[in-house]
Amino acid sequence: MKLCIATADEVIPHHKWQNYIQPLMAKLLTATTADASLIFDAAEVKVTPGESLTLSCGVKQQFRLCLWSHEDGRSFLVEDVHAGAHPGMSAPRNLTDNQCGINIESVSTEDSGAWTCSVFLADRGTEFHMTKTVTAACHTPFTAVGGGCFYFHEFSKNWHNARDYCRGMSTSEYTVDLATVDSCDQLGIIRQFILMTYEPVWHWIGGSDMNEESNWHWVNGDTVPSSVPFWYPGHPLIDTTANCLCLEEDYGYYYDYDCENIGPFLCEEVPITTSYK
Repeated sequence: MKLCIATADEVIPHHKWQNYIQPLMAKLLTATTADASLIFDAAEVKVTPGESLTLSCGVKQQFRLCLWSHEDGRSFLVEDVHAGAHPGMSAPRNLTDNQCGINIESVSTEDSGAWTCSVFLADRGTEFHMTKTVTAACHTPFTAVGGGCFYFHEFSKNWHNARDYCRGMSTSEYTVDLATVDSCDQLGIIRQFILMTYEPVWHWIGGSDMNEESNWHWVNGDTVPSSVPFWYPGHPLIDTTANCLCLEEDYGYYYDYDCENIGPFLCEEVPITTSYK
């Protein structure tokens, strides 16, 4: 009598069982060994852009090296991260049972996706790979643009009333204020988003020199960039009536404007942990 092992799809002859069972057993053994060697929580993590995020990965054995990789192809050797070689990343404050952990200081929407911790043990023959999913999403009604969360308000207000409106959207989880757009890349991305989504009109953002003429600051206290290519040619003006900052409609440059003019505006959501001053 031929001995068979029944499966849901077929009946496998006994003499072929090794071809089916042995690979499965090897996978199970690897998973069990990884579970015993790594300290890792694979649960999905949901964060708001701008928050800091610690990706934890601990090792119970001696290891040669470990690295984190993102599904988009980026990879980061943990030793380099801990040494400060990657701007915006650092070692977690607590490395106990978290030797291969890394900290992303300000998450962006581009960081969403699968992150894999790869550990290579000291025996040079064993390696483990554990993956978790990170979801960086904005709260409604904010839109993810250029790595931040913005709300493009198309009803016209003067700068002060626009700021009051934005701040009124704050919650216990995040603070809202007129937007801080202080990188050239982000400026370009926001400009393209406005052109593709709305009519090409100017928008208030969160900069002013109301406290001191020509001393421009954002609502969060940081200094507004003063160099090319941020400002519209010939600006900022030495003009005590043009004390508030907008993105002008032609090219999306900074433009100093009378604060009492009314127009649409741009709010930004910022997590409480990195909230405005």
